[in-house]
Amino acid sequence: MKNSRSTEDYLKTILLLRTRNGNVRAIDVAGELGVTKPSVSAAMKKLRGMDMIYLDDNGYICLTKSGQNIAEKVNEKHLLITRLLTGIGVNEKTASEEACQIEHAIGEETYERLEELYGKRFS
Repeated sequence: MKNSRSTEDYLKTILLLRTRNGNVRAIDVAGELGVTKPSVSAAMKKLRGMDMIYLDDNGYICLTKSGQNIAEKVNEKHLLITRLLTGIGVNEKTASEEACQIEHAIGEETYERLEELYGKRFS
């Protein structure tokens, strides 16, 4: 089953915030994505129901193994696409913004071929 763009965005954001800050709160996710706290609360409820996240003993948002796997894959796609775009001369900001769009549109096979062809070149 393919995850929605929204699901992937939330999972990737949780991964990046956890890497950057150590802990993730709903307010952090809202600020990062530019959405309201009620929107984040609804999304977190959905992600808990999908067994993608859980709350630790301190109430921080954590990724389950399946949530972590999805977040890492989306982030890998983002990084590769950003490198590809900057490698052909697109400025970093535009490349990152457009990579956010493309990362959800390409499938696993396309990503693997891009990685094989360009992954090492733009590392």
